[in-house]
Parts: sequence; C-alpha cells; structure tokens
Amino acid sequence: MKSNFSMSPMLQLHLGVALLGVSGLFAKLIDLSALDIIAYRGLFTAVCLGLFLWFTKSTLKLNNKKDYLVAVILGILAALHWLTYFISIQYTTVAIGMISMFTYPVMVVILEPLIYGRRPSKTDIIISVLVLFAISLLFPNIWLDSVVVDDQFVVGVLAGLFSALCFALRNIGIQHHFKGYSGTQGMFYQFLVTAIIFLPFSDTTPLELEMNNIQLLIVFAIFFSAMAHVLFASSINVTGAKTAGLVACLQPLYGVILSMFILAEVPNMMTLIGGLIIISAAIFETTQGHKKSKV
Repeated sequence: MKSNFSMSPMLQLHLGVALLGVSGLFAKLIDLSALDIIAYRGLFTAVCLGLFLWFTKSTLKLNNKKDYLVAVILGILAALHWLTYFISIQYTTVAIGMISMFTYPVMVVILEPLIYGRRPSKTDIIISVLVLFAISLLFPNIWLDSVVVDDQFVVGVLAGLFSALCFALRNIGIQHHFKGYSGTQGMFYQFLVTAIIFLPFSDTTPLELEMNNIQLLIVFAIFFSAMAHVLFASSINVTGAKTAGLVACLQPLYGVILSMFILAEVPNMMTLIGGLIIISAAIFETTQGHKKSKV
C-alpha cells in the first residue's frame, strides 16, 4: 500500500509502534470493563479505517467467499487477543500485560511448524524453554517466599499468555491465508468482527456512556488504533518485515515507560529481568525468521 504520509517510512514505523505501545494504557484510563472497551474500540476503529479506505479509494471487497470466512476467523482471534490483553492489564499492570503478550513471536516459531507438519528447530525449542523461565519470573512467589501473589494476578498473567496465543495464531493465519490484502484492509475486518461479536454483550449501552469515556474511546480509536495500524502497515513495504518486526519489539518499552509516568506503575526487578529475556527472545526470533524467509 502506497504511503499517504509525507513523513519518512522509518518515522512512520516508530510512531506507529509507539502509538500501539501506548494503547495498553487505555485499559486503565477508561472506566469500563475490558469487554466494553474492546467492543466500542472495535466499532469506532472500524468506522475510522472504513473511511480511510474510502478516502484513499481502496476497496473493502475481498476476492472470494473463502476470504470472507478467513477474515471472520482472523477477526475472532483478534477479538479474543484484544479482550484477554486488556483483562491482563486490568488485573495486573501494563508492564506485566505487555510482557506476557510479547511471548507471541516464540509461540509463532513453535506453533507454525507443528500446524503445517514440520518439526520446530532445536534452537527454537531452547529459546522457548528460556522464555518459560522468563515467564516464571513474572510470578515472584515462585522464587521469593516472602511474596504473595493473589489469584487475580495469576489470572492476569494467564490472560496475557492466552492473548499472545491468539495473536500468534492470527499472524500465522494472515501469513498463510490472507496475503493478498493490505494491512489496513485486514485490520478493518478484524475490528468490525470484534465489534459485532462483543457489542451485544456490552454492559454499557451507547446512551449510558459517560462523556469522559466517550472522549477517551474516540482518541483510542482514531490515534492509538486506526492511525497506529495505518502508519505501521504503510511503512512495511518500504522498511521491510524484518525492520518492522524488530521495531515492534519496542512496544513494551514504550508502554512500560509511559505507564511509569502516567499511572505510576513501576515494575519490580524480576519483572524487568523477565521482560528483558522475553523481548530479547522476540528480537532473536524475528531476526531468525527473516533469515529463514530469504533461504
């Protein structure tokens, strides 16, 4: 997709990743349940992306009926990913939620070969074991007898890991079954499906939304969802998938730093160590994945 922005592709990429990194903070800033936030975000963002595609004279039409089915399945995975990601953040912290979710690159390299009848490499298995150790650091009571972790915290971390699983499966699905479409087209259908699935179960009707929450939802949808995804998708054709993947690994860093200033959430040392291991593994797997794709 040709960029419609005058800024450089690398600046687009970093800005898009920064906006995506900040998006997790809205789980804490918007005074609604995770389901309500994701439902209304899906609706508002689908409208924004639909208008963007119309304005740029891009089609919403898919090539065949099978692709619509694929779009629905990808939308369901995306909906579950976003819902459990926000539950994770609401139950724990922005840092824990983002770090848990960023196990997805390692899940991809393990799951993709298994799904398509191949064996994961020994290196990928070793990296996965290392990531499992890093995940254990997010549960300080395993290592420190003096620390007590409540059930809500455990549910939050598990929700983050389930979010990563859904995100990994969605990415595998896009790579193998939805290649012929722009990132903006794909995200439009994913947000649309999310809204269709969750709005009927929302606890808050549109008329019951408080003005403060409406304003935050609009900002969330326009700048930290629609614009973020358009910037990211627009930059990939120029910067390449490897660069985009590596820069995307900065999302937790942006999120953690801003959560410290905005929400006063300061991660402990074990969380930082676990996060460093997981992000390093994500960067390694992204680099290795690019090398394998060129073979």
